[in-house]
Amino acid sequence: MSLAPLRVSLLLVPLIAGCFSQSDGEALRRDLEALKKELAKNAARTEEERVKLQKVMEQATGLLTRNSADLGVQVERMQAKVDKLAGELETRQRKLDEVAQKLAEFQAKVDVKLEGLSSDRKQNTNPPTPTDKEELFRQAQQKLLAGDHQEARRLARHFLERYSTDSRVDRIQLLLGDSYYAEQKFAPAIVEYRKIVEQHKKSASVPDALAKIGMSFYQLKFCRDAESFFGQLTKEYPRHGQAAQAKKVLALIKRYRKNREVCRP
Repeated sequence: MSLAPLRVSLLLVPLIAGCFSQSDGEALRRDLEALKKELAKNAARTEEERVKLQKVMEQATGLLTRNSADLGVQVERMQAKVDKLAGELETRQRKLDEVAQKLAEFQAKVDVKLEGLSSDRKQNTNPPTPTDKEELFRQAQQKLLAGDHQEARRLARHFLERYSTDSRVDRIQLLLGDSYYAEQKFAPAIVEYRKIVEQHKKSASVPDALAKIGMSFYQLKFCRDAESFFGQLTKEYPRHGQAAQAKKVLALIKRYRKNREVCRP
């Protein structure tokens, strides 16, 4: 199964390199608010299309219960109207998914940028970065286990920059995702986990990445995307330890799909 569940080619928002001034921060915040408003607007329009479609279906049901000489013609007209509204609803849902995904991607980029700025400010207080590969790998893992997630990410990114061909790159990539996931920063976690699924398809870390991408989307209330990744996990790795948990979450999504506290429209 491919990464078609994401359904869109995301438009990554460019972030200014170098000095990140207060005005830059304000610009980022304005862009983020604009994306949030667009998401809310599209959600409202999608709900309107759903209501229209429901009314048409109710009219069609009532029509079928009456005897009428021109019943066939009326049914055909009603079906055409239903088909048109269903198409509009699908288009609106697709646009909503695009905006929601762009928002998640944008939030992830902002988190990474702000974290980099914070790291730069503390550069003088950071311990020296190990020059030995094994020590660098060990310290990154140690910092993650100790709950120092930002330092774990700093070391992990140094490892990826210096040793991009190392056989443990997938594990370092998983560590990056786990560091965000542990902080409930699900948007950047998805970005890091996806790199495993896309770039290390035969890695033993793929099932864990699929499970955590699915759970991250679920936490963000993007249930359709969560279903896709959980579905890939249970289909391709049915005996993996996280497959059983994925099936439970899939059942919850199916049960509460219409609950806006659980799933976005």
